[in-house]
Amino acid sequence: MSAPRVDKHVLIFGCGFTGTVLAQRLAFRGIPVVGTTRSEARASVIRTRGAQPVLFDTAAPNWDVLAAWRGRVRALVHMVPPTMADAGAGSDAYDDVTAELLERVEGWGLEALVYVSSTSVYGDHGGDVVTEATPCAPDSPRGRARREIEERVLGNGAVPATVVRPSGIYGPGRSQLHRMAAGRYRLIGEGEAITNRIHVADLAAIVDGALTRGEAGAVYLASDATPVTQREVAEHVTATYGLPAPPRMSLAEARVRLTKDVLAMMTSSKRLDASATLAALGVRLRYPSYREGLADVWLRERAAIEALAAGASAL
Repeated sequence: MSAPRVDKHVLIFGCGFTGTVLAQRLAFRGIPVVGTTRSEARASVIRTRGAQPVLFDTAAPNWDVLAAWRGRVRALVHMVPPTMADAGAGSDAYDDVTAELLERVEGWGLEALVYVSSTSVYGDHGGDVVTEATPCAPDSPRGRARREIEERVLGNGAVPATVVRPSGIYGPGRSQLHRMAAGRYRLIGEGEAITNRIHVADLAAIVDGALTRGEAGAVYLASDATPVTQREVAEHVTATYGLPAPPRMSLAEARVRLTKDVLAMMTSSKRLDASATLAALGVRLRYPSYREGLADVWLRERAAIEALAAGASAL
């Protein structure tokens, strides 16, 4: 890798699906960006977004690589999720690098830190409305791990920090269209759980807003304006794009076959209301519902999605 530039960067720690979209958004405005990644393939993608990649594997962290950026970074976006610990079958333990990351950057003089968390920290609310102010009650191992990281980030005491909680993230290359086309999606029971989602472009706009206009200690919610049932989204995809309807799985079967995290994700029911976040950060959703978002994905990737469907039907 070439030597870091002298001007102040935004460091995206874990520059993956969302990170590359955020990197491109910031770079377009002339903001220098550096993003960490574990692979050369992803590094190439980061370069195409106008950002500088740094190879860094959180499973075997080489902190000296990041230390070279001390004094050259003004803000940090933490996007690395907790990972399941290798502690034997049935373990609910998660590994996380946040504590050491915070210790490593404590003396960097950062102006802002944004942790991109998850709405799994809320748990199931039986279809009720959930906002930024709703108390957290995580009901899955990953949700509890996410909540612990949030508390660590917000309580770090050295860097002004905010948290962004996105719902299900989708966009080009990763969407309900892709999952249904490939036969990788199941409706649980009657598909009555209220689900929420956010297009990756809108999530990048919200994280950008938290970086530039966020209030220290604040929690922001990233979700579109259209909470709907699993069944409604699936029926829309089938009717609009001609993809096969997903098979169903009974709740009893799901409890046996799915992990605790996946089961919680598929059965949790809540209506997320992110209107306060959008107003506070001055963000207007480009894709206020799954209809506009999926239409954009289909326009960009119809051929690839149809190829997935053809491959699945041939099995």
